[in-house]
Amino acid sequence: MSEQQENRDYDHKQSVRDCASIANHQTEENPKPHQGTEPFPVWLLIICVIILIVGGSYVGANSGGFEFANNNKSGYEPGVPAGLSGKAPELSEFEKYVKGGEAVYKAVCNGCHQATGAGQGQIPPLVESEWVINGTERFAQIVLNGMRGPIIVKGVSYGGQEMPAQKGALNDKQVAQVMTYVRSKFGNINESIVTKEMIEIARHKFGDRPNQYTSAELSPAQTMLPGDQPEWLAPEEPEAEAEPEPEPEPAGESARIDSGQTGNELINSKTT
Repeated sequence: MSEQQENRDYDHKQSVRDCASIANHQTEENPKPHQGTEPFPVWLLIICVIILIVGGSYVGANSGGFEFANNNKSGYEPGVPAGLSGKAPELSEFEKYVKGGEAVYKAVCNGCHQATGAGQGQIPPLVESEWVINGTERFAQIVLNGMRGPIIVKGVSYGGQEMPAQKGALNDKQVAQVMTYVRSKFGNINESIVTKEMIEIARHKFGDRPNQYTSAELSPAQTMLPGDQPEWLAPEEPEAEAEPEPEPEPAGESARIDSGQTGNELINSKTT
């Protein structure tokens, strides 16, 4: 093969390579579109915008917006279901009294007797304690003047740590409330109330004592503080049944009696 022929072949191959390179370059700059990648038609976008504008204008002009009063044509008034008003239920007078006692207990008694009333170490429990659920007088003595020495609670002896007097820290109402709270909680089922008036009497009777009580010095177990329960706590008395009215006498019998009396009067008048 001559040198001239080789040069022609080389030029041809080089031309083919150049054409292929140009074609690849054009493909990279202008890739062929694939199905699903076509641009969104502008005319369709314009139609959608027009529909939204017209529809929004119509709804705004022919409705009351989002106000219930404007859309409600039936006269229905919405109400809040029972229990979902967001307000706490109304407490009874007894519950209010106990709630006040709970606040006093948390502030004064929680540290020793614990939130559960179980006590700790040598501090006796209040749970189902006979010193709590029985007589109110000795319970008031303990709260007002404190206690020292051993004490037996539910068959277990506790002692070694004195209970401080609370007569200087709590007023009469606070003492009454905390006693009521303890007597109605911790498994102590007693819905009677220790009133402020009862504690006034107890303070007058025992408040001058200079030191704490021992268990042997306390009042007998069943001794209650004098005073009545509040009227709102007393159970309602059943209404007395009305006595039945006497049945009226028959009209015919009454007429016969009247006519008989008239006849006797006539006979007596003729005799005389």
